Amino acid sequence: MRFRKLQYFVTVAEELHFGRAAARLHIAQPPLSQQIKSIEDELGATLFERSSQKVQLTPAGEVFLPKARALLQSWQQLQDDIKLVANGSAGSLSLGFVWAAGTPHFSKGIAQFKRDNPSVTLNLEEMTTTQALDALRTEKIDIAMVFVNPLMDISDLEHQGYDTQTHLLALPDDHPLTQKEKVPLSDLHQLPFIAFVRQAHPSLYDQLMHHLHQAGVEPNIVQVAKLTQTTRTLVAAGVGVALVPESTQFDQREGLTYRAIEGTLPVLDIHFVWRKKGQTPLMTRFMHHLQTFAS
Repeated sequence: MRFRKLQYFVTVAEELHFGRAAARLHIAQPPLSQQIKSIEDELGATLFERSSQKVQLTPAGEVFLPKARALLQSWQQLQDDIKLVANGSAGSLSLGFVWAAGTPHFSKGIAQFKRDNPSVTLNLEEMTTTQALDALRTEKIDIAMVFVNPLMDISDLEHQGYDTQTHLLALPDDHPLTQKEKVPLSDLHQLPFIAFVRQAHPSLYDQLMHHLHQAGVEPNIVQVAKLTQTTRTLVAAGVGVALVPESTQFDQREGLTYRAIEGTLPVLDIHFVWRKKGQTPLMTRFMHHLQTFAS
């Protein structure tokens, strides 16, 4: 049975008058009567008692009315839900992101997106670049926000720029280099150095080490860390110094001081990355929203 027929039945049941019901439905009365007769034939039951004086529901019609209304309501809700998904206003989106992406404008952008899109479920998980790309390729997440540089091979994926950051030097508060406004890159030579685990961001690690070697700096790596939060903890404990994304400074931590570097280091490009042919209206809406906040 077509949903339009259900609407015809409900309208007649509400008006209990074929003429008024036809006017509400913007159709002529004879076709409406034919449609009601068609419904009754299909159900094998009379739904209305008709006379020249009045129209009223039969017991079968009384039973059918609330069920017909419920079906129409469900159909309308389904149409509304599909429209929301089609324009990116509903659904679920899983995001794997590197910690450096979590700038103040990222946090505010996520909060505003959730307020503006209450029908969207966001699943956010901090990951390394390697973890996020692996999760993306195995379809465990929908989109990644990771470090991207020319040494990477992501030809099997789509990507789009989100943010560009520089490196800062993270120092314990009592370190002598905190006395300098800018720290020459050469000052890092043989200093106890905390590096990030190469497997976390392989091409970025290689690019950074290449720049250090080009500047004549041989870092004395005393500790490696997988996550930026761990790196900061180790620096604050006096284990060594570290080069970190500039967004790190926005998350204040006792015992840490940040200084700009005087010298050439690779920029940190953070991109949205997703599977080819995997972009959805919700993903497009999400990326556009965050880019608006980033700019």
